[in-house]
Amino acid sequence: MSAAFGDALRLALPALAAPLRPPADSADVQAAEAALGQPLPVAVRQTYATHDGQDGILPGVLFGLTWLPLKRALQEHTTWMDLAQEDASLTSEPDGAIRAVNFSQGWLPFATDGGGNGLAVDLDPGPVGTPGQVITYGPDEQPRRVVSADLTAFYAWAARAVEAGDLTLSGDDARYQGASSFLDALRDLPLPLA
Repeated sequence: MSAAFGDALRLALPALAAPLRPPADSADVQAAEAALGQPLPVAVRQTYATHDGQDGILPGVLFGLTWLPLKRALQEHTTWMDLAQEDASLTSEPDGAIRAVNFSQGWLPFATDGGGNGLAVDLDPGPVGTPGQVITYGPDEQPRRVVSADLTAFYAWAARAVEAGDLTLSGDDARYQGASSFLDALRDLPLPLA
């Protein structure tokens, strides 16, 4: 759940905790479920019941990525759905865990780098994936990766990383272990994060 992550930010980097938003309202949760065509997993509901993402874009509180409020997540979802199509050239790690599409109706983006890449909760996994897994998506994310088993595991890992000092802030530049991009850093981390 994101409460531990928010608490870790408040203790270690209060400036990064400042843009965290209050909980999402029920109308935004219902709109997300309507867009996805299915109920949100408990982990997603609990996360957004704690913080509805962040205000503004910078600094990105998720290791440089902007944590999207549900309304912005739905805007990102709509934009991607206009471009959604199958793409047999897309692969995933592990193989078959993520569908070979550039975007799925069952993906809820929750973090973005501002360049079309980000993290999403996958409610429409590939044949060896699991519903609710956190994945990478976007034009620069090939292969797509399963980042964590679910949003609870992701935010628990993120809280521990903040507590360990792996997140630094310089002005509006938040970085994981000094990497210029958290998505790039994920390529070198043992996945899934737990």
